Amino acid sequence: MRRALVFTELNRSAFLVLSRHGNSLPLETLTNHIGLESPLAAAWLEPRLDGRFAVTDGMVGLRAWQRSFPPQGEIIVALDLEATNGDPIREDIIEIGAVRLDANGIQEFQSFVPSNRPINPFVQRMTGINAAMIEGAPPIAETLTKLEAFLEGATLVVHNAGFDAALLSREFGKLGRTLVNPIVDTVNLAQAVLPGRRKRGLETLSRLYDEPQQSHHRALDDARVTLAVAKHLYFSLAGSRELTLKELHDDLTQITLSQSHPKPPSSAQHGRQQRRRRSRRER
Repeated sequence: MRRALVFTELNRSAFLVLSRHGNSLPLETLTNHIGLESPLAAAWLEPRLDGRFAVTDGMVGLRAWQRSFPPQGEIIVALDLEATNGDPIREDIIEIGAVRLDANGIQEFQSFVPSNRPINPFVQRMTGINAAMIEGAPPIAETLTKLEAFLEGATLVVHNAGFDAALLSREFGKLGRTLVNPIVDTVNLAQAVLPGRRKRGLETLSRLYDEPQQSHHRALDDARVTLAVAKHLYFSLAGSRELTLKELHDDLTQITLSQSHPKPPSSAQHGRQQRRRRSRRER
């Protein structure tokens, strides 16, 4: 685990150096910039660079300089919700923030949502949102109609998607509508990229990838940071593969399912397992 963390920090340092330089660097120069001065450091570092880096003829650049994001014309909308409390079944949305990235560039969506439920004091302290701020906001049916058009044709990117997806699906259901967008959870991506890190919250990832948050736990700013983090995670995992973000997420989900539901042992394997158990009991 400690080794994985070291590699993560080395990749972070290398990314920051290249981003500030704005152009490819010789591998030896990059290793010196991140504090690796051994003559063998370049050869050691190259296979440990993650998918964000492209090494060609000894020169290291960023794949983001070579390929567009979102990939293959995919439309992406990063979404974040704030709610009266932490229960998607019983609580209400109080703020929606979303960022759409497509061939036309970036568009943003933000709206407060009125609620008759009290905002939990912890939520008020965390978000800075109080009852006066949501009073007089457009009715949720009006806001969701606009949001539905904003989401059209997009892959939805959410950090810790279970809560937001459940809450948004419930509200769409009240209007007789369905949330049809495929959903990518950046927590799943982060688990694959950062297996040595226990904390994969949005604040942790924003610091790791040097993507500062202006207003913690406010919907629009969290959506902006989610989109920025998703880009880092996408290139880290995709590398040279030409995949959409949805395809990449689907691949990871299938791998996770196969690991959590292994194939049953064959009859021969079962027999060997039984013999080992009997042998242990006899000892």
